[in-house]
Amino acid sequence: MLTASFEYKGTKFEGLSEGGIRTSIICPSLDFMFDFGFINPDKIHIGKILLSHAHLDHSCGIPYYVSQRSLRKLPVPKIYLPKSLEPKMSQILKLYSEIEGFDYECELIGLEFGTRVDLKPGYFFKPWESFHRVPSQGYTVYETKRKLKKEWTSLNSEEIRNKKDLGEDPTEEISVPLVSFSGDTKIEYVLENEDVRKSKILFMECTYYCEKRDVSRAREWGHTHFDEIVEHATAFENEAIVLIHPSKRYSYRELNDILRKKVPPILKDRISLFLPPKS
Repeated sequence: MLTASFEYKGTKFEGLSEGGIRTSIICPSLDFMFDFGFINPDKIHIGKILLSHAHLDHSCGIPYYVSQRSLRKLPVPKIYLPKSLEPKMSQILKLYSEIEGFDYECELIGLEFGTRVDLKPGYFFKPWESFHRVPSQGYTVYETKRKLKKEWTSLNSEEIRNKKDLGEDPTEEISVPLVSFSGDTKIEYVLENEDVRKSKILFMECTYYCEKRDVSRAREWGHTHFDEIVEHATAFENEAIVLIHPSKRYSYRELNDILRKKVPPILKDRISLFLPPKS
């Protein structure tokens, strides 16, 4: 299976995203996946899923994922999801466990918007409200660094050392939004969230691109139309905008042609399609 890939300053992402068919975007270095909407046996080792919503093109691989990890005696995976989905997903996995005749081992973690969750040293994420037809949320992953506190900058090294010996921490955490993932959503997900707009990388749902399905129809179904991205082009402060979830109404050639013709100059060097190679 051909998959798409994207790399930003050494951070690599891979996967597939096709509207109504399948979406899963993997970040191997940080050991997580945004959604798991198709069966991918090569990614069972990834330890965390950040689930945006439960439509099957985003979630159908989860029972398989949990089943395979349980059979292989891999560490218990963590699946983060909207708080309201936690009991329903638990029921689904319980039924599959009964059907298969062995215990499923996983940790379902329903999150409130804005909850901080550590990924690994130097990284954490937060879920943010998205605007789809069903309970949904997007995610922002942050990179952190330690910086000398402003009030310590005038001290010499001996004074700093003395304060440290007294148990004081001379540093404070500085966090930068590294990557945001929209899941399925109307464009308000970007317009109403500063950290999403300022993320270095934005994986942005864009299901429709032309008059085959107009803006009003896209919004009715909780999706974003490319014309809306063009209209609000100045709102996007991201260094890289990666468009995902295109409708199967479009061939890859059509998508590339429409993007080339419609993209405004302010976005031209920052925007791309998340498509397999030679598409």
